[in-house]
Amino acid sequence: MKFPFSIKIAALLVLLLGVHCGGFAQNGVTFLQYEGKEGPGKGKHIVLVAGDDEYRSEESMPMLAKLLSERHGFKTTVLFPIEPSTGNVVPNYQNNIPGLEHLKTADLMIMLIRFRELPDEQTKHIEDFLKAGKPIIGLRTSTHAFAYQKNKTSPYFKWSWNGKE
Repeated sequence: MKFPFSIKIAALLVLLLGVHCGGFAQNGVTFLQYEGKEGPGKGKHIVLVAGDDEYRSEESMPMLAKLLSERHGFKTTVLFPIEPSTGNVVPNYQNNIPGLEHLKTADLMIMLIRFRELPDEQTKHIEDFLKAGKPIIGLRTSTHAFAYQKNKTSPYFKWSWNGKE
């Protein structure tokens, strides 16, 4: 499959930014956000949640967000797994995706996550989004998005990929 030159440049910039800055979490900012341009999505907000250590969602989700923003007009916010002690994007850090409160203003959530065991206060934002009846697109490994193993008393333990409910 051939990719347009603009996608190749965007991928290179994302890679260089990640290498140069040690991740996307700099100066306390743990997410990327693109304001929508003109298009059918103008006035709508999409939150993209990255968090897998297999398919490089921390690289692909920013590219998708930028395309949705520039070509279709959506405001987009990309959230990442952040290792708290360094503030860096760490794809295999399973227990922290800050910024899920952005779901309060979202019209759609796109997730590509795998085996997350998020704190209840973060997962609550996902539950509130679901209970509001808003749509989700789950990509690839999102069929097994959660793996609650340590916190078996969590109200979200039932969301675990091997849960019984």
